[in-house]
Amino acid sequence: MSDMAEKTTNAERFLNAYASIERSLNQMLCKNDYVGFKKLVRLAAKSNSVVQRNEETLKEYADLRNAIVHQRSRMEEIIAEPLDSVTENIEHIADLLNADETVLAYSTSPVHTATETTTVKEAYEILHRIRGDKLPVYSKNGYEGLVTMDHIAGWMMEGNSSSDSVIKLLVTGKDRVIFVKRNMPIMEAVLSFEHVMNDMEDAPVILVTENGDMHEQPIGILSSHDLSRILAGLI
Repeated sequence: MSDMAEKTTNAERFLNAYASIERSLNQMLCKNDYVGFKKLVRLAAKSNSVVQRNEETLKEYADLRNAIVHQRSRMEEIIAEPLDSVTENIEHIADLLNADETVLAYSTSPVHTATETTTVKEAYEILHRIRGDKLPVYSKNGYEGLVTMDHIAGWMMEGNSSSDSVIKLLVTGKDRVIFVKRNMPIMEAVLSFEHVMNDMEDAPVILVTENGDMHEQPIGILSSHDLSRILAGLI
């Protein structure tokens, strides 16, 4: 650790992170005029998963900021020191809001897919080889649906042929796929996932394409397991 880092107090670190978060919120909401920190948090929580999950904590930090700093004329005087855990947490939130990583950076690629000529047996072999559970199906018209190992198992247990086209396994009206564009920030993708998941019995899958169009070939895929792992690391 450098001498400069050693001289930085928790209060200074807290205030630097607080200012960074305030800048990020203003940029996120395109605010040029002054808006109070708590209002910024409340507004940003509607569209940003990081803010949403830390909304009450950030509002508490606004009160803590006022407790740390005493305003005297135009000078700010530090009158309290936050705990290490508080300082580290607000810095973590600031880092998350400053991050510009896209969904593609977290997705699995290349994406293995099936076509209308792929048989059930071939679909199973693909999933078995890649140790996967979900296989997007595409025709010349674009995306057709998602086949899973459960679909394949159910199909075979009903006595159907493994040489049948995988298209027959697709269940109309029960798709569980969200399409997002490659440059979507990862936290926006997480929020989209959570909104859709609230309306579904089964967890959806995210397919990443160039422009978020379902007719484009996928360049990345994320499952509910991937999103849980990402959230554990980000939040």
